[in-house]
Amino acid sequence: MKIKIVKKEKNLLLDRLEVEFEIDAPAETPKRLEVRSKLAALVNHDENLMIIKAINQKTGVKISVGTAHAYNDLETLKKVEPEHLIKRNTPKPAKEGEA
Repeated sequence: MKIKIVKKEKNLLLDRLEVEFEIDAPAETPKRLEVRSKLAALVNHDENLMIIKAINQKTGVKISVGTAHAYNDLETLKKVEPEHLIKRNTPKPAKEGEA
C-alpha cells in the first residue's frame, strides 16, 4: 500500500491540518486504522489525534482517495468531529479470550 499526499492545508479557525491523499492498494480498499497510522507518520503527526474522514475507491482502477484531519489536541478533536467518526477511528479493545 502506497500513500501519496495530494493536498495539505492548515485550517487555523478549527486548529487542524486537512490532508487529501491517494492510496495505491493492489488488492482491496485498506482498513481505516492502517491508513491512519501510515498517514500520521507521513505528515509527522500523532496518530491518536488524526481522523480519517473518508476513503473512496475509484471505479476501474486500484486507487482510493480520501481526506483526513489532524488536530493539535484531543479537546478540539472531540469538539469538532462527530462522535461516530471518532468511534470509527478508534481501535476496538481486545476481548479477554484473544491474545
